[in-house]
Amino acid sequence: MRQTKQIKLIGVTGGMGSGQSTVADFFRKWGAKIISADKIAHQVVNKNAEVRNDIKRLFGKKVYHRNGRLNRKLLGSIVFADESKVEKLNQIVHPRMVEQIVNEIESARDTRKFPFVVIDAALIFEIQLENIFDEIVVVSSKISNRVNRVKERDGLEEHEIQNRIRKQIPLEEKVKWADHVIHNNGTLEQLETRTRKIYDKILGQKKPPKKRR
Repeated sequence: MRQTKQIKLIGVTGGMGSGQSTVADFFRKWGAKIISADKIAHQVVNKNAEVRNDIKRLFGKKVYHRNGRLNRKLLGSIVFADESKVEKLNQIVHPRMVEQIVNEIESARDTRKFPFVVIDAALIFEIQLENIFDEIVVVSSKISNRVNRVKERDGLEEHEIQNRIRKQIPLEEKVKWADHVIHNNGTLEQLETRTRKIYDKILGQKKPPKKRR
């Protein structure tokens, strides 16, 4: 029996406000399958009864709205003020999130409809998922640009944003571990051009990816 070629699995990551999801959206436009870790995490905390109960037990019922949706802003203000609470929340959410991501990867690969599958996830290195990928793309941006983007997107104060960024691995370290780096300090058109070059490289690249040391 002739063996079919395995579809590549690509990680797209960066840091808070770096623009990684915009890069993933460009990949989607050009035909790649995108799996958003953030969207899956939202599904887990809102729809998984066991997760909901664990979160309420640790952080109080007040972190959920009456309609059953997680109050992300309130929970964020609680956990990002205390490193141990961040760890406890991650212990609840991440295993279920990773399980669902793996299921979606297998489903996407089984269809054989996509040139490659992309996981859009800010915390690839933080939760030590890097070795599951064939190649990793890191989206880098100046801290001032990142802060301004998050202010506009989430309405957070600068000190809140800086506090959350400090809890992620420094972007400079992620750049060192990347197979591809996209710098996002210019216009959207410039970002699209740079992303297209990486997209084309991934489709034709032969060399083995770097591994985190």
